[in-house]
Amino acid sequence: MLCLTFYLKENLFFENSVRILELAASDHVALLIAESSLANLIYLSFDIYKLENAEEKLLDFISACNIISGGKSVTTEAISSQFKDKEDALQYYTALSHGADYFITRNISGYKHKSKRLPVLTPEEFMSQ
Repeated sequence: MLCLTFYLKENLFFENSVRILELAASDHVALLIAESSLANLIYLSFDIYKLENAEEKLLDFISACNIISGGKSVTTEAISSQFKDKEDALQYYTALSHGADYFITRNISGYKHKSKRLPVLTPEEFMSQ
């Protein structure tokens, strides 16, 4: 999850994640986040990692994003998909249904059953384009 990488400063994806958020803040790219991903981020930020200033950080983050949801048909498609991780499938199919150009994640191995219409890239791959 790109946004979690940003908040935790946990690895080599951090720098490129920040750069992507800076592009969004300057209106050079539009960031989409699935409502289901945001729910996970809220839970992790407050309940698991107990991040300092979690409310402020989350509000800053979502101010740079468009929050999208898939509804019943996308949820059904995700559950019926060949994805092993159905949560990943829900995020991916939500993005696909909203016409996203790229799906950015640090876990590209979980997206073997992706559509040709929505490429999956790491933050580094996206920034190198």
